[in-house]
Amino acid sequence: MDQLNKQPDHKLEQQILLEEIRLLHGGTPFSYTASFVISLIIYYVLLDHVESQRNLNIWLITILTVLFIRSIDSYFFFKSDKQDQVKSSWRIRFMVGTGIAGFCWGLLPWLGYSPEIEYFAFIMVCLIGVIAGSLSTLAYRWESMALFLLPASLLLVFRLIIEDRSFSDSTSFVLAVFIFFSLSAGRRIFNNTQQNIRLRLEADNRERAIELMHQKQALHLQNTPLAIIEFDINFNVTEWNKAAEHIFGYSRNEAIHENILRLILPRDSSDAAEKLWQRLLNFEAVVGYVIENKTRSKAAIFCEWFVTPLTDEENNIVGIAAMALDITDKKQTELAIIKSKEEAEKANQAKSDFLSSMSHELRTPLNAILGFTQLLKYEKTLTEKQQSHVDEISNAGNLLLELVNQILDLARIEKGHLQLSMEKIKLSDCFKECQAMVAPLAEQKNLSLDIKTETDGYVIADFTRLKQVMLNLLSNAIKYNSENGSVSIKVTQKENNVVRISIIDKGQGISEELQQEIFQPFSRLNAASNIEGTGIGLSISKQLIEMMNGNIGVCSKVGEGSEFWIELTGKLAFTTAIESESKPAFVSNVPDSTSGTGTKNILIAEDNPTNQTLILSQLETLGYSADIAANGQEALDKMADTEYHLLITDCNMPLMDGYKLTKTIRERGNNTLPIIAITANAFPEIKAGCLDVGMSDMITKPVDLDTLKDTIERYLN
Repeated sequence: MDQLNKQPDHKLEQQILLEEIRLLHGGTPFSYTASFVISLIIYYVLLDHVESQRNLNIWLITILTVLFIRSIDSYFFFKSDKQDQVKSSWRIRFMVGTGIAGFCWGLLPWLGYSPEIEYFAFIMVCLIGVIAGSLSTLAYRWESMALFLLPASLLLVFRLIIEDRSFSDSTSFVLAVFIFFSLSAGRRIFNNTQQNIRLRLEADNRERAIELMHQKQALHLQNTPLAIIEFDINFNVTEWNKAAEHIFGYSRNEAIHENILRLILPRDSSDAAEKLWQRLLNFEAVVGYVIENKTRSKAAIFCEWFVTPLTDEENNIVGIAAMALDITDKKQTELAIIKSKEEAEKANQAKSDFLSSMSHELRTPLNAILGFTQLLKYEKTLTEKQQSHVDEISNAGNLLLELVNQILDLARIEKGHLQLSMEKIKLSDCFKECQAMVAPLAEQKNLSLDIKTETDGYVIADFTRLKQVMLNLLSNAIKYNSENGSVSIKVTQKENNVVRISIIDKGQGISEELQQEIFQPFSRLNAASNIEGTGIGLSISKQLIEMMNGNIGVCSKVGEGSEFWIELTGKLAFTTAIESESKPAFVSNVPDSTSGTGTKNILIAEDNPTNQTLILSQLETLGYSADIAANGQEALDKMADTEYHLLITDCNMPLMDGYKLTKTIRERGNNTLPIIAITANAFPEIKAGCLDVGMSDMITKPVDLDTLKDTIERYLN
C-alpha cells in the first residue's frame, strides 16, 4: 500500500525535474545574449586600460567559447524528445556549464585587471550586475545559482584582498555580505519557484485527469450496452445515449426534451411508474426494477432499471439519472422456462395419474387371473397337462404383476415419493430371508447356493428395499447362470466404514458394452433369449442403493461369470465363510380349508361380478362364507339387518365407494368392526387414505391366498 501511495509522488518529482531543466534551458537565449553583449562592452572599455592586453584577450575568447558551447548544448536539448530530456545527463551538463561560466566571470578581475581605480570599480560593478542578473534565470535550481555565484564572487573577493588599497578590505566585507544575502535570496527564490512549479504541475495533472475522466465517461456513455437516460422533475429527457437509441428506437434529437413517460412507457404501466416515482421522492435508489416498456415501433420489451435521484445543495430533487438494460430475451427465456416447468409438472401429474390408473386397470384383471389360477392349483380333478397349463398361466401372470410393481416403483423413485426408513440392519437377518426366497429357484436350476447367513455385521439401509435389491441381484445371478453353476455372496470390510456385498455367479458373463447399459431402465441382458425379465430391476436397484447413500457396480468377463457389488455404510465384527444349506427344503403356505370357521359373518362390498365370484371362491377355499353387496349403500342396508364381524370392501364402487362407506360406519359409532380394503391401487398414499377414513388394513390386488388368510385370521381372532 505504501508503495502505491509513493508511486504518484515519484512521477510528480520526475515532472518537476523535467520542468526545471526546461526552464533553465529556456532562459539561456536571453542570458547568453546578455552575457555576450556585456562581455564585449567590458572588453571594449578595458581595452586600453588593462595591465595585460593578452590576458584580457584570453578572458574574452574563453567566455565567448563557453557561451557558444552552452548555446549548442541548449539547442540540442530543445531538439531532443521528452523521454530524452528527462535524463540526468542534461542536468549534469547544465550544472557543469554554469559552474564553468561562473568561474570565467570570476577571472575577469584577474585577467582584466586595471591598476586604474575607476576601471577596477567598473569591473566590480559589471561583475556584480552579471551575478545579480543570473539569479532570475538560474532560480529554478538552487544548485545552479550557487555554482555560478560562488566562483564569480569569491574570485573577486580574493582579488580585492590581495589589493593594497584603502577600500579593499571594506569592499571585500561588503562583497561577502552580498554573497551571503544573494545565496539566501536565491534559496527563497528557488523555494518559491519550486512551489509554483509543483502547484502548476499538480493543477495540470488534475486537469488532465479530469479531462481523461470526462473522455472515459463520454466513451462509456456512448458505448455501454446500458441505456443512459437523464430527465428533469417534469420527466423531460436531458440525456440519451446510443444504447438508448438502440433499445428504444428514438434518436437522441428525437428524445431530448421529450416526456420520458410518453416515449417508453405503455399506457397500462402508469401504476408501476407511479410506485417507482414515489420511491425516488423518498430519496431511495431503485436497483434492478423490471418494467415493461415500449419502443418507437410500439413493440413491448422488458427493461431492468437502475434509477437514482439527482439533488442540489439543498437536497431538493432536480432530476433523475437512470440506466436501463434490455432483458427481453432473458424475460422470454424465463417465461418459456416457467411454461416448460408447468407443462412438465402437468405431464408428470398426467404420468402419475396414468400410472395410478394403469395400476388399477391392470391389477383388476390380474386379480381374477392370478386368483382363479391359484384356486385351480388346489383342484384335484385336473390332469397333469391341465396343471401344467395352470402353472404357465400363473408364471405369466406373476411376471406381468412384477412388471407392474417395478414400473410403479420406478415412477415413485423418479417423483421422489418413495420414503426410506434408514436403520442398522443385521446382515445375517437380511441374508437368511433372501436365502429362503431364492433357494427354490436355485433348486429348480440345479445351482449351488452359498450365502453366508451367519455374517456378523451391519449396514445402514432400509431393510425392505435392501432385501428387494438383494433378491433382484440374486434372481438375475440364478436366471443368467450356466448349467450346474454356482451363486455365492461375499462380504468384505472396506475403508471409511464401508461394507461391500458381492453377488458372484459362474454364469455367462456380461460384455463391456452391455456393462455400460445394464443399469438403464428397460435394458435387458440377452434380450433375444427366452429368459424372462422386465429390464427395470437393475435400474431400480441402482436408484435405491444411491438413495441409501451407497454405490452399486459390476465386474464381469464373458464366459467366466459376473460379480455385482453393493457398497453401503456399515461395519463387520468378523466375516466367516460358513456354508449354509445349498438346497433347503421349500416350505409352501398351502391354505388349510379346515382353518376357517363358519360362525363368523363376513360382508364383501364389491361391484365387479368377476371379483365377486373370485373372493367368494377364495373365502370358500379358506373355509369361510360371506355375503355380497354390489356397492356401499347396499352394504349399509345389509348391515342394518345383520351383525357382521368383518367387512371387506373395494375402494371404487358406484353410488357409494369404500371410503364413504367406512366413514359412514365410523360416524354411526361402530368403531370395532374390522374393515379391510381391497384395491388395485398400490400407491402408499392410497393406503394412507384408507387408514385416515377409519379402515383397519388394506390388501392390494391381485389378492394372494396366504395374505388373505393371514389378514382375516388376524382380525377375526
